[in-house]
Amino acid sequence: MRYFNLHRHSPAKDLKEIAIINIFPGQEVPGKYLYSVGLHPWHISEDTLERDIVLVEEKGANAVAIGECGLDRICDVPFELQLKALRAQIAIAATLGKPLIIHCVRAYPELISEKKACRGSLPWIVHGFRGNSETASQLLRHGFYLSFGEALMKDCRLGEILASIPEDRYFLETDESTVSISEIYEKAASLRNTDIETIVLRQRETASGLIQDNRGNFKV
Repeated sequence: MRYFNLHRHSPAKDLKEIAIINIFPGQEVPGKYLYSVGLHPWHISEDTLERDIVLVEEKGANAVAIGECGLDRICDVPFELQLKALRAQIAIAATLGKPLIIHCVRAYPELISEKKACRGSLPWIVHGFRGNSETASQLLRHGFYLSFGEALMKDCRLGEILASIPEDRYFLETDESTVSISEIYEKAASLRNTDIETIVLRQRETASGLIQDNRGNFKV
């Protein structure tokens, strides 16, 4: 079995894991690994925004996704500047035909509004989802995918959401956690009352249907 990991910040050591490595604009492309590149809302600066967006576009050409990018109401970066950066990256994703990996904190209404304004069909994936069931329903209704990580291990409310979500609308990830992707898969299988092999297969099918490499194919 090979576990698909939507989002992590360093290459996996386990050969059974295939992951998308998140990098920021100023970081080096991680060699042979699949990666996403994006300007995180925490790292936006008016002085460097134009340069960073150019780097996202350049490195995005060989990435499998754009992001993580998004909106965060509890960071110090002005919200209008966050919107400007997000819109620029939405445009890059649309031009390149790449999915978006989204970081969102206390800004789901604004995020949904941005997606509605785009009227595009590219996948938008909210990584590290920790919202409530009402937010999850709204996001799913507007075409988002949700990705779950370590919080599944402790938050019963998130477990209930994962248990009820359509099998082709969610992903699993480790982000920066020390919990292994296999442990998260085990938890997901328990929550959904199925076996790990089924989760692995469905995750691979969903990923392969949404994500392409620079040759136009992606098979987990």
